[in-house]
Amino acid sequence: MLINMIFRDGRPVLYAVLAFLAVMSAAQVAGAASTDHNRPPRASAEDLVKIEERRTALFQVMLDNPGNLDAAFEYAALSSQVGDLEGAIATLERMLIFAPGLPRLQLELGVLYFRLGAYETARTYFDAAVAVPDVPEEVRQKVATYLAAIDQKSDGVGVSGSYTVGTRYQTNANGGPTSSLVNLRGFGYELSDDARRSPDANVFVNGEVRSTFDLPAQGVEFKLSGQGQTEFYKDRSDLNLGFLEVTAGPSFDLNRFGLEGYSLDLYGVGAGAVLSGDPFLASFGAGALLGARPTTEVYYGLRGEYRHETFFNSDDHPTMAAKSGDRFQLQMAGTYRLTPSVSVGLAGIADRFRAEAAYNTYWQVGGVAGFSIDYASPIDALPGAWNFAISSQLSRRVYDGADPMVSTDSQDTTKWAVNLTQTIPIETDLAAQLQAGYQHAWSNYDTSKSDNFFLSIGLKKVF
Repeated sequence: MLINMIFRDGRPVLYAVLAFLAVMSAAQVAGAASTDHNRPPRASAEDLVKIEERRTALFQVMLDNPGNLDAAFEYAALSSQVGDLEGAIATLERMLIFAPGLPRLQLELGVLYFRLGAYETARTYFDAAVAVPDVPEEVRQKVATYLAAIDQKSDGVGVSGSYTVGTRYQTNANGGPTSSLVNLRGFGYELSDDARRSPDANVFVNGEVRSTFDLPAQGVEFKLSGQGQTEFYKDRSDLNLGFLEVTAGPSFDLNRFGLEGYSLDLYGVGAGAVLSGDPFLASFGAGALLGARPTTEVYYGLRGEYRHETFFNSDDHPTMAAKSGDRFQLQMAGTYRLTPSVSVGLAGIADRFRAEAAYNTYWQVGGVAGFSIDYASPIDALPGAWNFAISSQLSRRVYDGADPMVSTDSQDTTKWAVNLTQTIPIETDLAAQLQAGYQHAWSNYDTSKSDNFFLSIGLKKVF
């Protein structure tokens, strides 16, 4: 009963997520307010008292014996735990007087300046840490990770992207019903050939490009990205598709505000699509993405977005305009790298679409789980690591009202899909991709019951 209530009315999901975010935000504010230091503490409230007592004792030790490196290292580590990064930095920089060029000192200072958002100062210490001979390999690897992150943040202009060219075969290219006989308001009807499920093959090109520009304010960038897709079918020309979406807006590194590893992106978005040569969709909106990368192995984010979507009628699709409306969407996603070669990911979505007609208005909730593994190439001529990924998606959509042409009951549809992807590097910036997938839809409307299997092969170029 509870599960059914959640799926039937997506509002409890949204309210639960918003309540969770409010609690987390309050905890962040409380953490920041509990100290006069420049970063929220990493230690619990009970441990803070003990840590401060130990810091006081160590401070006296350093006054009595300024050359005591062990006491200074411990004091700096405890200062970092309570959020006093500037105190930790001052301590370590004083230690450089007694131990100039010590890689451990340079590394720790680089990490602390990185946490403060002073990336170029951090780079200076990281470079110094690996400049001396016989630096341990783990130190070099840690420095390389931080330097890569600094390069990403410090480039004045950065452009990257990819495009894929390939061909795909589907057993149900048009998403037609499983059966050619459907029930409409209690009567059986035989579907026309165009409405029945149609196997078909297509060629496709899809791609994305991302560009980042540094803005004058510290820790602020401007991000511009675009993605597009075209598909041309062998038999069903009414499915030929062209799609383009552009997003643009500022990105704020929240590190300097005490939220280490957090970023906030605010953006506007516009999109358009052409179907079978006719205008099909135009949409515009805005969104926000709060992302966090507490370690190099973990990422999680929360996205909220609004879009107004306008659909257009055409000869091939004469009833699309009735589907126009406003979309409100909330997404949560996270990835975790279990090992250097194995990653897992989870995502959840709550979606509200409001159209003029109740039978086109719906709530939708869903989730995605994925797994990815890199492994050694079995072909000597292709030495790059291969990647295999699998993902599965489950969603449920419940409409507000009945479609008078189909039933007296409102529509309720559940979809499940699984996708497999094998990536085979050919060169450093070129790979072959083999994909296979299956989707099944259950519904109380015969017109929405369907299944589809697809198989595709493509070449992906990265730049």
